[in-house]
Amino acid sequence: MTPSQALPSRTSSGITRGSSGRSRSGWTGQQALGLTWGGDQASDFWSLQTLVTATLTAAASGFSNWSHDVGGYLGERLVSRCPRELLLRWAWFGCFTPLMQAHGRFPQEAWAYDAEALAIYREAVLLHERLLPYVRAAAATAARTGLPIVRPLLLSDPADERGWTLGDQYGYGPALWVAPVLEDGAREREVSLPRGDWLDLWTGEHHTGGGELLAPAPIDRIPAYVRSGSILVTHPAEHVAHGVGDTPERERPLEATLYGEPPLGRTGVRLADGTRIRWRDGEWSAQPERKIRFSTSPVP
Repeated sequence: MTPSQALPSRTSSGITRGSSGRSRSGWTGQQALGLTWGGDQASDFWSLQTLVTATLTAAASGFSNWSHDVGGYLGERLVSRCPRELLLRWAWFGCFTPLMQAHGRFPQEAWAYDAEALAIYREAVLLHERLLPYVRAAAATAARTGLPIVRPLLLSDPADERGWTLGDQYGYGPALWVAPVLEDGAREREVSLPRGDWLDLWTGEHHTGGGELLAPAPIDRIPAYVRSGSILVTHPAEHVAHGVGDTPERERPLEATLYGEPPLGRTGVRLADGTRIRWRDGEWSAQPERKIRFSTSPVP
């Protein structure tokens, strides 16, 4: 989705960018560059709230590859590093955005806080990297169709009136629904699940969509759900724990997990590299054959 060769730093549409293709500011036509980021935020919960809304607005405007600085760039009140709780909430939001990066004016690396903060931050980074096959497949869909990786409800279900006012939660690819925690001290939050059946990503608990629920939100995770009947394809944790390296994509090991029961007794996914994984009447198949660990979601 990113242009294969460098263009002049300013195009006729007024877009400024570096030679890597990452845009910083622009106007109509900027979507063609494939990547932008949310700007320099202060390190406070209001900035995180507005960033989530901006992420959904960007997605609805044709931007699929999107990044932001985890913890904010400018610091708290512009004079000190990101507060601990905000950093962890921001890290989980970063986990469920296409490009997770950390960049700031102050020493706010996770290891600069405490052991628990480092462990939680590491889990968010690990899951983000494990989701690479899933996100790459969603990016390929975006390149073919324009449907972005981050999917506001108004795009995925325009008939659901809630989507036209919902600015703080979103679909992430075809199978995930994510509700970032955006208030200091919150340990639960209201989630508006889209219509259909959903499973809690962390516990496997079943929920019927189309309404609201009050979800637990401990400091070590945020509410996230998988659409029932979906296959979630990830890399094994042990493969990405030390970095994916330069292993060719088709040679990387995969995990394919079926969540719930497909309503028609069958389901499937196509990865960005062309691999097709199918589940039908309890049987798995993959074309071409490759190293895949198959499983079903745990039953609570």
